[in-house]
Amino acid sequence: MFRQLNELQYNAKSGKTYIIYFLKFWEAKGKKGDFVTKYQIRSSDRDFVWYGRISKERVMDDLNLTSGDIKRLSNEELEHKIEEHLKKLLVYVIKKGLDRGFVEPNTEFVFYKKSAIKKRVWKR
Repeated sequence: MFRQLNELQYNAKSGKTYIIYFLKFWEAKGKKGDFVTKYQIRSSDRDFVWYGRISKERVMDDLNLTSGDIKRLSNEELEHKIEEHLKKLLVYVIKKGLDRGFVEPNTEFVFYKKSAIKKRVWKR
């Protein structure tokens, strides 16, 4: 599983092959309790980056963690759980997006509690 979330080759339904690389995971500055991950996606003709953002509340909800469970975990253990969960969600969304032909660069997928996945695209 670790390898599949950090580097994988994906053949989209369009027949195009993509290489997906995990680049970085960090706690968002300015928004306490938000965490971000960054993936680079490469094909024979394109190279772009997508981001995933998740709230701590969404992770607690998805993984059925109580505030007591959170208190029992060290910061490192909690961040590891958040990182792995966000990677799983984002890799799933990346695959679905590539299958549908979505290759917009600089896109962020936001996973918050009690909301659908939100997509934000920044234009340069």
